[in-house]
Amino acid sequence: MILKDKRKLEVSYVPEKTPCREEEKKRLSLLLENGRAVISGEVGTGKTLLAKHTGGDVYVNCYTNRSEHKVLEEILHQIRPNFSTAGLTSQRLWKEIKGDHLIILDEFDGMDSKDITHFAYTISRQAEMGEGIKYVAVTRSALMLEQIIHDPAAWSTFAEKAVIELRPYTRKQMIEILEYRAGESLMDGSYEEVLPLIADIALVSAGHMRSAIDLLRTSAMIADRKGHEKIFPEDVREANQESWFEGIGEMEKGHAIALLAVASLCVNRAYASMDDIMAEYKSKCEEYGIDIKEKEMEKNIQFLLNQGFIYESSDGYTIIDCPAELLAKEIEKFLNR
Repeated sequence: MILKDKRKLEVSYVPEKTPCREEEKKRLSLLLENGRAVISGEVGTGKTLLAKHTGGDVYVNCYTNRSEHKVLEEILHQIRPNFSTAGLTSQRLWKEIKGDHLIILDEFDGMDSKDITHFAYTISRQAEMGEGIKYVAVTRSALMLEQIIHDPAAWSTFAEKAVIELRPYTRKQMIEILEYRAGESLMDGSYEEVLPLIADIALVSAGHMRSAIDLLRTSAMIADRKGHEKIFPEDVREANQESWFEGIGEMEKGHAIALLAVASLCVNRAYASMDDIMAEYKSKCEEYGIDIKEKEMEKNIQFLLNQGFIYESSDGYTIIDCPAELLAKEIEKFLNR
């Protein structure tokens, strides 16, 4: 059994700590002393998690509740559960938001463009009207959000000098976060070997850290299903498997042999060194009766990197899009035609 608490690898889970975001967390706390903050960053940079660490008592996804009226209804539903919003105008709903509250406005740039300017301006003026309303708005791009609001006065009161930019995590940071999340959710000794591989896969995906956590969870489930005592690199590759075998049939044989060398080495390990790949390449050339062209090897590896068949990191070369054993078998089928 590898998974000890699957719930702690789910998207909705809010861990106690925010590794690699502690400085941003401190700045966010300072900004909220003035009642407002905007968190900006790409997908998978920890925006929503950081926002939830403020202790906000109201959370609204503005992409799901896209109009100003629906956002206000959702806020009131959470702070005044017994209050009926039926038939009330947005203007009236604003007057019903009373008390001290910290509102998290996730995916704020997803609100309808016709409503967002008025909403941004109005919520930013609540404190001036004697209400204890604070807010954290989350957006993929503060610059884009400013353009959507398209009103200097509204932007000034809503977000000016209150933006926290989150840069994408580095490989080292991703491994650190994975170690923390795995420590919470998986059995000791079951995951350490594969965390760099998971980080490398996530770095080339659209979701980054979010993708890494999803991949860790799926890899653990696959390893559990197979009865493994730990997660193996092949479990990770199976979890990230994609249907890209068609490109193998279009390869030159030199490229295919180089890919076979990497895949064969990665069946039982996460990464392969260039020296090991070169030795395996020579062996496969002899096996398939192909002239050994060492000078072509670097060009072949570069081709595979450029095409996304293999990936390189500080630990060496690896396969990430499918199990290496399965890939090796597909290449052998191609070479034996």
